[in-house]
Amino acid sequence: MKLKMNPRKRKIPPNNDQEEGRAADSMVAMVGQEAGYGCVDYLSMTPWQKVMRLDPKKGGSPIDEYCREQICEWSFRVVDYFRIDREVVSVSLSYLDRFLCTCSCDRSTFKLAATTTLYMAVKVVHPQKLGDLGILSDLSRGEFEMKDVAEMESHILECLTWKLHPPTAVAFSMILLDCIQLELSHNDLEDLYSNTSFFAELAVCDYFFVSVRSSTVSVACILNALEGMMRSADKTVVEKAMQLHIPVKDLPAARNRLWELYERSEECALHNDCRPPQPKCVVQAVPPPSDATRVPNSSPVSVTGDRCKATDYFYKGLRNGSW
Repeated sequence: MKLKMNPRKRKIPPNNDQEEGRAADSMVAMVGQEAGYGCVDYLSMTPWQKVMRLDPKKGGSPIDEYCREQICEWSFRVVDYFRIDREVVSVSLSYLDRFLCTCSCDRSTFKLAATTTLYMAVKVVHPQKLGDLGILSDLSRGEFEMKDVAEMESHILECLTWKLHPPTAVAFSMILLDCIQLELSHNDLEDLYSNTSFFAELAVCDYFFVSVRSSTVSVACILNALEGMMRSADKTVVEKAMQLHIPVKDLPAARNRLWELYERSEECALHNDCRPPQPKCVVQAVPPPSDATRVPNSSPVSVTGDRCKATDYFYKGLRNGSW
């Protein structure tokens, strides 16, 4: 899995009982809210359900778990390039998964839907970044234009009944950590927030977690992050989660799955000086720009006329290697 950690800066933690109480109230409200954002295992629906969802006018290859993982990794690369909070990808995949619960599509339509949900998520979560994504349709190798994105957006909004604010595993994790108030040093807390967020990002990429509640995923992420830091606070975390009415039945399976994903990630390879196992269905890798051509502090939409070589390289790479 081509995903590396992007350290997350934690917000200022609550410093009194009143603030902790507000965090707990927010958590309870989010647990209630997530019930309206549930998703089912849409790839394993029974044959008659698939017939009911299929459009006979559509053709092409059906989507699978690997398609979804590739789209998710592509989404992370896009938001990283534009310096957008990675939580946007969690929101985007929530839109996409819930949309696919209501209708079936081939791979071409899936690409359009994924591009559209990313565009929608940026519009909802970070609208100030929307201008940077004006060329998002360019990444499709000419398969569709912005008008196609607009039409798909209307269709998705109708299917989602305008439910556009899903509580994400990252959001649950950050508030839950505020509620627990673990006795850790400042540096350890920063590491805990970053590691927890990375586990949550891995979960977004894996179809296994589509039908698992985000609140449960958040607890698994915190426990695995603590375990990775050689810290033991399982009892404290689980007890607090249960007090806040977070389901914990699926915790063991979720934790094991997250560790499997971590071992497949590039982040694990960096720390262990090993290469993660390659999937059976291999696509051509996109080599990263060299240090001489990488321009991390520039935005491609701010360049008029001929785009710089680094920007052209980035778009060519995404077009040729990610779709």
